[in-house]
Amino acid sequence: MRRRLVLGTTLAVGLASGLAAGQAHAGMWLSSPDLAADGTLTASQAWDRDGCGGKNLSPALRWGGEAPTTKSFALIIMDADVKKGFRHWMVFNIPAGVHSLAAGAGAADGKALPKGAVQALNDFGPKGYGGPCPPPGQTHRYVFTLYALNKDTLDLNPDQPAGALESLVLTHALDKGRLLAKSPRFEGAPEKTAEKAKPTDEKPAPKAEPATSAPKPAPGKTPAPAAGDTPK
Repeated sequence: MRRRLVLGTTLAVGLASGLAAGQAHAGMWLSSPDLAADGTLTASQAWDRDGCGGKNLSPALRWGGEAPTTKSFALIIMDADVKKGFRHWMVFNIPAGVHSLAAGAGAADGKALPKGAVQALNDFGPKGYGGPCPPPGQTHRYVFTLYALNKDTLDLNPDQPAGALESLVLTHALDKGRLLAKSPRFEGAPEKTAEKAKPTDEKPAPKAEPATSAPKPAPGKTPAPAAGDTPK
């Protein structure tokens, strides 16, 4: 009995000290009301270029249960089915008091983000959110990871690729919540090509007839010289 009590006390003290030090715990969660019931992203969240026909609107996100020592958040969306990963969105310096992002917050201008939050370049190239665009006939998995950080502000250059910034985010991570989604390819409208001239049944307009020659003079009369002509 005494041994059980000592072990229980030791475990409780260890867990309490771990949380006080900011170590990860299992309470953090991340969810989205914009995903289908089976976790599939919709066409609205898909990429809107390179043959994909989405609207490129980032989904709404909600989270909670972070470590009590959290000072800010960072979000990274990764395509898990691309070798070495493909980052679709990275946001950092999200204030600790914020627990949601509105749909469309990933627009390149960043106007819908919380004050102070900064977006990095995604692996498509532009800044902000870049929706799913897997190869034709494939469905890919997308991992949304929200990191609770021990620093209020990360001094990062947002013009660097997201991959170069991810390692610094990880060094300050206290905790994380994950959301797994999937997406097929949503094909865009085929590009319009110039229409070829269609054959027509109309007959071509008749050619203009050449001007008729001047009437021949009556017998016995000499025609008057044209203006500018000098009679020989």
